[in-house]
Amino acid sequence: MVQILGINGAIRRGSTAERALAFVSRRLEAEGARCSTFDIGQLPLLDGRPPEAYPPTVGEWQAACRAADGLVVAVPSYHGAIPGGLKNALDFIDAPEAAGKPFMVIAVAGGDAEPGGTDVTRVLRHIGGIAGVPDVVISRAGERWGRGDAPADPEVSEAIERAVAVLLRLVRLRAEGRLWVP
Repeated sequence: MVQILGINGAIRRGSTAERALAFVSRRLEAEGARCSTFDIGQLPLLDGRPPEAYPPTVGEWQAACRAADGLVVAVPSYHGAIPGGLKNALDFIDAPEAAGKPFMVIAVAGGDAEPGGTDVTRVLRHIGGIAGVPDVVISRAGERWGRGDAPADPEVSEAIERAVAVLLRLVRLRAEGRLWVP
């Protein structure tokens, strides 16, 4: 059974990003994956101190990333970019936690969701992650996702289904040793 780690870039409870991540996790579990999440809101700011000087949550975050076969990142765009808390969390991981690891991005925003998704993809690819494109971009989330636990727009549901299939295919190829691992 593959292990997928869900990362919610919007630390506000009940956000559209959180609901989208939960929806994607249910779809992944329906396909046989085991999903977990990590609350990045509990991480301190990365400030350059020695690794042993950080609280245990940093090591727990890194261990959760290392243990996962793939990552799903739900990212809201704030002012046209990745939220600071998510960037901070990603700065705590590097090649040991992400290199060769497939990932999927769900970008969500009330306006244009693409910038935050692009930021996350760039950061994860920089440390060796393998993008499970196509990303799911949910711009105008108020109308395209709505207030519920599932997308209001059938095109969003279809995009999620395609992205879930690609992510699982990449994770399985990696497990079979047929996907590049640095």
